Amino acid sequence: MTLYSFGHDVRIHCAADYKSVFDGALFKVHQPHFLFLAKLTEQPKSRLGIVVAKKKVRRAHERNRIKRLARESFRLHQKQIELLDIVVMPKIGIEAVSNAELHQQLQFAWHKLQRQAKKHHKIAVSSPH
Repeated sequence: MTLYSFGHDVRIHCAADYKSVFDGALFKVHQPHFLFLAKLTEQPKSRLGIVVAKKKVRRAHERNRIKRLARESFRLHQKQIELLDIVVMPKIGIEAVSNAELHQQLQFAWHKLQRQAKKHHKIAVSSPH
């Protein structure tokens, strides 16, 4: 049985790690209600950070719902994702969208991110330095 946990080791914690993703993002995935930024990591597992600003989502219960959905989606897809540090940010208007629609957007974003990472890996491996 595969363990699909969301433990301490798969979370981005400190501001420096968030800053390194913001400053050095190799991959960007835009969805109608999400923006994903990601960069390659030296960590043994992919890590997730979620930034939900009060300016974008006013109510705390909505911010918590979005974070919970993003964590759950990452937890289910983390085995397919290359070794990346990923920051997920919601866009304005997300609180009006149903959970099913958000799950679908997240799933599509993980696949798109994976394709970008695989493409980058192929280019990096094939190009002589």
